[in-house]
Amino acid sequence: MSINISDDIKHQVREMLLHMENTVIAKLFLSDDRCLTCNETKEIIKIIAELAPEGKIKLEEYKTGENDDEIEKYGIVNFPAIILEGPIVKGKVLLTGIPSGYEFGTIIEDILDISLGKVTLKEETLKKLEKIDKALHIQVFITPTCPYCPQAVRLAHKSAMANPNITGEMVEATEFPELSQKYYVMGVPKTVILQGNKLLVEFEGAYPEDGYISKLLDAYKKAK
Repeated sequence: MSINISDDIKHQVREMLLHMENTVIAKLFLSDDRCLTCNETKEIIKIIAELAPEGKIKLEEYKTGENDDEIEKYGIVNFPAIILEGPIVKGKVLLTGIPSGYEFGTIIEDILDISLGKVTLKEETLKKLEKIDKALHIQVFITPTCPYCPQAVRLAHKSAMANPNITGEMVEATEFPELSQKYYVMGVPKTVILQGNKLLVEFEGAYPEDGYISKLLDAYKKAK
C-alpha cells in the first residue's frame, strides 16, 4: 500500500516545519517478518523529513536481524515503531504502529515541540510531573480515524518530554489486536498506565489536561 498525501497537506506541513529550530532525531524500528505497516511507516517518516528544512530531521533506521542490540536497548518489541529524540526530550516519546490519519498531525506537532524546545503544558501541570520519580509507561490505544485520539496521545508524549521516568506511547489498536485484547480496548482513545507489566490505571476517552494529570498522579501513587 502506497501512502498518498495530497499536495495541499504537504504544503501545510512544509509551512509548519519551516519554524523548526533544533534537529529532531527520528529512530525508525522495522521488522521484515512481523510487521503490517513497516513500509508505509517508513514512507511517511521519509516524506516528513523531506518536507522539513534540510538537516532538521535526522532519520535512523534499525531492523531486526541487523540491529538487534539497539532494538533491545530501546525496548522495542512491536513493529513498526518510531522514537522521537531531541534536546528537550527527557523520557521516551514512542509511536507504535503507523502514524496515519489523525495521528499524522500528532507526529508533526511532536516534532515541532521537540525542535522548538517547548513542552506545551501548563506550568502547574509541569510542576506536578516533576513529582514522578518512578518509571511509568503510558500506552494510548488509537485508530487513525479517531478525531479525539491525538489529544490523548499528545498529553502522553508531552509528559514523556518533561519527565525522564515516563514513556509515552501511541499504539495503533488494530495493528496489535493481542495487545488491545489484553487491555480490553473496546473504544478509543484508551489509556493504560503501567509500571513494568503491572496495570496501575486505565481510562477511556480524551481527558482534558487537568483530568489527565490527575489520572497520572493516581497511577504514580499506586506505583512501588
